[in-house]
Amino acid sequence: MELICRMPDNCVNLTIASPPYCIGKAYERSKSLEDFIAAQKRVLPEIARITKEGGSICWEIGYYVKNGCVYPLDYEVFAILRAVEGIVLRNRIIWTFGHGVHGRNRFSGRHEAVMWFTKGDGYTFDLDAVREPQKYPGKRMYNGPRKGQYSGNPKGKNPSDVWSIPNVNAKHVEKLGHPCQFPVGLADRLVRA
Repeated sequence: MELICRMPDNCVNLTIASPPYCIGKAYERSKSLEDFIAAQKRVLPEIARITKEGGSICWEIGYYVKNGCVYPLDYEVFAILRAVEGIVLRNRIIWTFGHGVHGRNRFSGRHEAVMWFTKGDGYTFDLDAVREPQKYPGKRMYNGPRKGQYSGNPKGKNPSDVWSIPNVNAKHVEKLGHPCQFPVGLADRLVRA
């Protein structure tokens, strides 16, 4: 936080972060939902302050879980940033992954959210940089005024707001020392867009 406070206003184009969820990981200082909320109330307005007009804030966040009760932390992030003038939520991206801790008293959690906010309306979004291959390449319209024309964009499809990107677990090739590292593919798509 001290480093952020020393940064000038409107100096950052993109922030991608995943704050601790206060669920008892070795690197966390607290296990309190209230502490998580208080930390976000301190940090998020500062992130907004240093973000350039047209810049983006991508806040990857999951759930606070205690005694089998699940609390979606993106609700709190949204409420905090919604109150900052000029900050607009553009997407709530669901990041889904196939592996993780198995639940015993509820369905196993296999997704988290990336909240994509922009500062103002003058932001850039490069869909072509993140397109995925078409599901049915070469498919053509079978009737109507566009009959015979390609039904999809030849450059590929919009990846949508649900992204299936494997998480980084113990034997993953990207694994470093952090116990909750998120994959390069997630950050890469956010940067390219």
